[in-house]
Amino acid sequence: MDKRLFFFCAGVSSLLLWPWLPAWDWWLPLALLGVSCWRSRPATACFLFGMIWSLCYSHWQLGWLQHPGLFQRSQIMAGTVEAVQRRDKGASRLIVSLKSIDGQVFSPQPRVLLSWYGEGPAPAEGDFIRSVSRLQPPHGLHNPGGFDSARWLLGQGITARGYLTGSLHHQPAPPSRRTRLLEAFRDLSAELPSQRWLLALSFGDRSQLQAQDWETLRALGVSHLFAISGLHIGLVAGLGLLLGRLGGGRLPGALLAAGLALGYAWLAGFSLPTQRALLMLLLWLALTGWGRFWSGRRILLVTMALLLAGMPWLALNQGFWLSVLAVAALLASAGWLGGRSLWRLQLGLTLLLLPLVMVLFGGLSWLSLPVNLLLIPLFSLLFIPLLLLACLALVPLPGLARPVLALLDGLFAPLMASLHWLEQVLSPWLVLSAFGQGALLLVLLVLPAALLPGGRGVAGLALYLLLLLPWSRPAWEVRVLDVGQGLSVLVTQGREALLYDTGNRFPTGFNMADAVILPLLGHLGVDRLEYLVVSHDDSDHSGNRDYLASVLPVTHRRGAWPDGQHCRAGQSEQWGRLRLRVLWPLAPSGHSNNDSCVLHIGDGRLSLLLTGDIEAPAERALLATGQALGAQLLLSPHHGSRSSSTEAFNRAVAPDWVVHTAGFYNRWGFPSPEVVARFERQGVAQLTTGEHGMVHLAADGHHWRLLNPRRSGAWYHRLNAWLQEAKPLE
Repeated sequence: MDKRLFFFCAGVSSLLLWPWLPAWDWWLPLALLGVSCWRSRPATACFLFGMIWSLCYSHWQLGWLQHPGLFQRSQIMAGTVEAVQRRDKGASRLIVSLKSIDGQVFSPQPRVLLSWYGEGPAPAEGDFIRSVSRLQPPHGLHNPGGFDSARWLLGQGITARGYLTGSLHHQPAPPSRRTRLLEAFRDLSAELPSQRWLLALSFGDRSQLQAQDWETLRALGVSHLFAISGLHIGLVAGLGLLLGRLGGGRLPGALLAAGLALGYAWLAGFSLPTQRALLMLLLWLALTGWGRFWSGRRILLVTMALLLAGMPWLALNQGFWLSVLAVAALLASAGWLGGRSLWRLQLGLTLLLLPLVMVLFGGLSWLSLPVNLLLIPLFSLLFIPLLLLACLALVPLPGLARPVLALLDGLFAPLMASLHWLEQVLSPWLVLSAFGQGALLLVLLVLPAALLPGGRGVAGLALYLLLLLPWSRPAWEVRVLDVGQGLSVLVTQGREALLYDTGNRFPTGFNMADAVILPLLGHLGVDRLEYLVVSHDDSDHSGNRDYLASVLPVTHRRGAWPDGQHCRAGQSEQWGRLRLRVLWPLAPSGHSNNDSCVLHIGDGRLSLLLTGDIEAPAERALLATGQALGAQLLLSPHHGSRSSSTEAFNRAVAPDWVVHTAGFYNRWGFPSPEVVARFERQGVAQLTTGEHGMVHLAADGHHWRLLNPRRSGAWYHRLNAWLQEAKPLE
């Protein structure tokens, strides 16, 4: 049974690796193949049945996206708000279950993520809204080391995203019992400095946690303690078992454990992590009450199979794998290390989850083990029981809940201050480049191999490869980052880097430095910038200028800086093997599009022209200076606007490649069809970052070599291409 369950889960999870989404009618030959091998190879058949279910489910969920005109115009949508994610400056994101679009009902009901920027309060969970909205496919920024939003969206069951352009009707839902309890909790804890932590631990409401809070939790490896999941449900259930057995025996203990776990999961809004933990716990309690014994492995596999059968896209959810593999690591630790002491279990959990944490988060915390050894008993024996007592007393005995919350605040305030101090003073989070991650994974594999008979030769070969890999880099590389509607270009020679423009920074706090640039630099192992060039003052080019300078050492500041060296035509300097030449403007300014810093970078054989947002007047003036503009790689001026890229300018540059830095489905229609047609007539290869993702080219003699000829990754990164090829619904 275990083998069949494992292979069914593997078949469902194979959608993580599909390079494209097969046509829906593939299910029939796969089903015939599965039936034919059921008797001889039942595990293979289970794997095929899992694939079939993932395939059918994906087409069932995505079919509505083929509706004609869905993304070409605004739609009138009606639906129920399932969840609200509040952000700074009054902005919110709503997860909405759509009842209809322009009066048409779809089955199943699509879930969409809508941005709310209204002046009034955002709709609350459970509210019914009718609004004018503009939708996009589940598409995200695509850069190495960055957050994979396309995968996250589908992992949450969200098949489109967009924004509200107008509200037609808003019908508030009557407050639920949980909402009333949450408001009572907020009222009682309003004056407590630790309210945000208490809300996160009791109701799963982490909206008040600040960026610095998350940084501290990640750096110390304790984020799991503030996301209600298996640990918390298990602690509450364990408390119920203990109380029940003290009061009367096994059955009362099981019933009390199930009741407390259900209540705590309800307080947390039955989030996905709590659902997984609750299902596993209830299954174990049922088996215990029935007098049956299943191994922890079988309970885990049954839980996985049930969850993946209910929603195959859970396989795309990182939280699902973190919780599943954490339980697997605990089971393995209990078996391999012997005993069940906390320090042994935590040591095994830390070591076994190290590769997963490193790959998902790009680093590791060297303080995680001792901090968890200290905090887990505190949460188990003190914080969670006290919080549960306060929540139970909220309505019937608020006089009891208030001092309990005050006591918790008195405990949390010094604790969190100490954690912040540890993070700031010791800096325990180690950012690992892609090479560093690969090297560490190789070491983790080589060390056990070296202990095996004849394993020293394998270890020696692995070490040789490890020493050889760092020297196989191109002379210089250009990465045109996918920063939405904006511009940022990274030029590297080994680990030395020049960054041209910084992308946008939005009033909500979201910015391209944290979302794209810094993760990419960490992925590459770049910890400083030799040059930070800002073309001009527009926010989509300069929005993160000051922030990047505050978190990274920058040797040379060029362009639109208050305290840097302004660009002026004729400036030239050598940077390693590359010559940097400023071609424009004639007089320093940087305050308008046509004052953008135009930078030519070349090694004598191959060159790149960075143009900022110059338009036709600046292009004509630049041509009139008589400077050599030729470059094999061109960043199209002003993101491919029709106000730029004139025929004469294009002929003077004569590029082999042109990259349009335009956001996906941007409202300006960049790159302009006229500009695309001009470059097509010239025979120039064109790429658009919004469609392609980050464009990565490497110097190869006299030619640029495109290292990612298509949008990389699995099928969910190329849904737009799938939609364009799919036949619209009739």
